[in-house]
Amino acid sequence: MRAKYLRDNEPRQPKQIRSLLGTIIEKASVGVDIRHGDIVNDWESIAPPDWVTYGTPVGVKDRTLLVEVPDGTAATVLKYQIEDLKTAIGEHFEDGLVAHVRIKIVR
Repeated sequence: MRAKYLRDNEPRQPKQIRSLLGTIIEKASVGVDIRHGDIVNDWESIAPPDWVTYGTPVGVKDRTLLVEVPDGTAATVLKYQIEDLKTAIGEHFEDGLVAHVRIKIVR
């Protein structure tokens, strides 16, 4: 007897885990946006150059992106470029995905 979720005529093709997780999360109605992980994974192609050089994205929680930097100098430089980062993220995804950016110094 075959499991109910497998159909005889359904081809078995590997699927990307990203598409499967998105479907599972949507069906579970969990308030998680998969694109938050995309910000971290695609950081070098999304973020402006200074952010790529000095910052390491950690993740997004409650529309706040946490970025770690090595020292106070980098934090000061990036502090004045927060709007540039939010604009770049908005252009890549959509406005409102990240509303705030928090910079944390990690030595």
